[in-house]
Order: sequence, then structure tokens, then C-alpha cells
Amino acid sequence: MDDDFFKYLPSEIVLNIFSRLPTRAAMACKCVCKPWLSLLATPEFVNPHMSRSVPGLAVETHSNSFEIIEFVDELGLDVEVEHRWDVAFNFSLPFDEPIHSSANGLIFLRGFDHGDLILCNPITRDYIKLPSPQQTTSEDQLVSENFGFGVSGTTGQYKVVRVFVEKPLHEEYENDPLPFEFQYECQVYTVGTGSWRKVPSGNPHLFCEDLWGVLLNGNLHWMVIDITTGHYLERISCFDLETERFSTLTVPPPCGIGSRDCKTPSVLRGCLCVSHITADGEIVIWLMKEYGDEKSWTKEVFVVDVLRGLSDELHVCPIRVFENGDILMGWAGGRTFYYSNKTKTLDYDVKFRGDHSSYISTTMYAASFVSLKNFGMENVRSF
Repeated sequence: MDDDFFKYLPSEIVLNIFSRLPTRAAMACKCVCKPWLSLLATPEFVNPHMSRSVPGLAVETHSNSFEIIEFVDELGLDVEVEHRWDVAFNFSLPFDEPIHSSANGLIFLRGFDHGDLILCNPITRDYIKLPSPQQTTSEDQLVSENFGFGVSGTTGQYKVVRVFVEKPLHEEYENDPLPFEFQYECQVYTVGTGSWRKVPSGNPHLFCEDLWGVLLNGNLHWMVIDITTGHYLERISCFDLETERFSTLTVPPPCGIGSRDCKTPSVLRGCLCVSHITADGEIVIWLMKEYGDEKSWTKEVFVVDVLRGLSDELHVCPIRVFENGDILMGWAGGRTFYYSNKTKTLDYDVKFRGDHSSYISTTMYAASFVSLKNFGMENVRSF
């Protein structure tokens, strides 16, 4: 594209054109000239382009290398060709820490066993290492630790949330402490401040394993066990990133009967979603049609008798539901599979990478040009 052509256009028209470019094309434009490089770093470009960014599936093709998959049509088990998709672009990360979650193009990586916490943008190629959260007790007192990353819908602040449970010292108790005797704590790191803060942790809840916090409508969501009523009841714990307060949502009543494990929250078609596996090996998917309205839970899809021999893989969540009712789903362990609404069968052999590995790291990701250099009090590095 001729640079001279743009000299005669008003800047708002130039920005409108650039903000509609696919990510790969916009990245190429940054390399054309210094004026374009500067222009594509302004909020007037970054924000509109981010609002038009289509979420894709980040698939780990090799160690720390990812392709962003965009589906170009419906997958189908009855077609003669391979499953079809487009690779929108790819990137590599110089970190060993696995991807935890993403928001507005920023990726949160969390190391195992209290490893590094990293925020990065693979498009702008900058990153920060967060300081370690302050730990007031010994590691052997730590019962559970869960993280979430998201952005407030009001102020646009990016925050990492750490929710953890500690047990009291053994010498204070003749027997092991009960769950309601645990200490429930919450810490928040606001990107740009350089430090963690302690915030009220809300009612005592046991978090279901180490599932990530699901971001929707400026809230992070975890599946938890409510122990305050004297009964072990499943709830969804919501953390408002703006007010930094917890609240709870009830799960659909049928979810409490005959399931094998904690339900798995996710976001599907812009709605809060809960999926779980029944004792009979059936996958049930529920959507909250009106966010915050517990009466709006709707059973959207019912996948029948599909998990023979896979009883050890308990957490499942939908990735995409196609117009014909087919579903692309993923296990928490990384395996993807495809359900055909027409044949009522599963394809466990969905392959995204050349080596045809069954277990791969996948994360929902929408690209953006948000730069971490715009946040103060951070030691931003490039890769």
C-alpha cells in the first residue's frame, strides 16, 4: 500500500482503515515507516482495533510457540476433507510458564509450585514479571491457591487476583482443622501499581481444584463449595474487578445431582456457562441467558453417552458451538474433541498440530496492540 496515498486522507479516516485490518496485516503496517509505527501505538487505533478483534483459539504447536486458529466454516465428521480452519497469525513466547488466561490481548502466565507470574502481549512483544505475593505463613499451611486475570469494565484497570486458603498451625488443634476453621484470604495486583493489596475475601468457600477465574462482564468467576450452610453446596463465586467485592450465584438445580466432579465454568456465546459430566457419562451444558439472573439458566445442549473409557477426565468445557449444533470442546488437561449433532458421535482425533499430539495447550485469545509500557510503576521488558 502506497504511503503517499494516506498523506491526503484525514487522520480519522486513516485510523478507521487501520483499525479494521486483520492483526497480521496491522503488524506488517507497523514495519512500513515510523509515522505508521507511531500511529498504531495510539489509543485512537488500539481501542477500536481491540473492539473488532475476533476471539480465536491459541494452540501450542511446539514448545512455547502458538498459532491463533480462526474457524472458517463448520467442522463436520461427515465431510471428506480435514477439519478446516485458518491460522490468523502465530507467535512465540520466551517463557517456560504455561498460559493461564488472557484479557484484551494480554496473556497471564503462571508458573507451577509458586513460580513466576508474568503478563505479556505477544503482539507488542513486551512483558512484565509481577512481584511475588506476600506470604505471611509457611508453604505447608497453604491448602489451595487460585488465580484470575481480567480487566474492569468501568475503569479499564487490569488486575490479577489471588485467592488462597491456609490452615491454622497444627499445635493449636488436637486434630486436623475443619474447613470452616481455615483462613480464607484474597490479594489483588493492579497492573501499574507495582504491589499486591489484601482485600476482603468474602464468605468461606472451598475452590474446586486449580481452575482459572473466568472473566465476563468485569467479573471473575470460580466454581466453589459453600460450607457456610452446614452442607456442601456448589456455587459460583464472583469477584467484581471494579468494587473488589465477592458475591455468589447459584448453579442450575440439576447440576447438583449425579455428577462426578466440580462443574466447570466458562463463557459461551457471550453468556456465563456451566458444564459438567453426569454419573451416566453425559455432558450437560447450561447458559445463563441474563447475566446475574439465576432464573435464566437454560439447558442449551445435552450430549448423550459420550464418555466411555474417559472417566478420569472430569472437567470439560465448550469452546465453540456451530450453527448446525456441532460443538468443539476441550478437556481441562488440554485434549480437544468434536461432537457431531447429526450423528450424535464424538471425534476424539481433532488435530491442530503437525505432530498430531492428542494433548495440547489451548487458550481463548483475542489479539490487541495494548502495550504494557503504558502502565506506570512497571519494569517492562521486550522479547
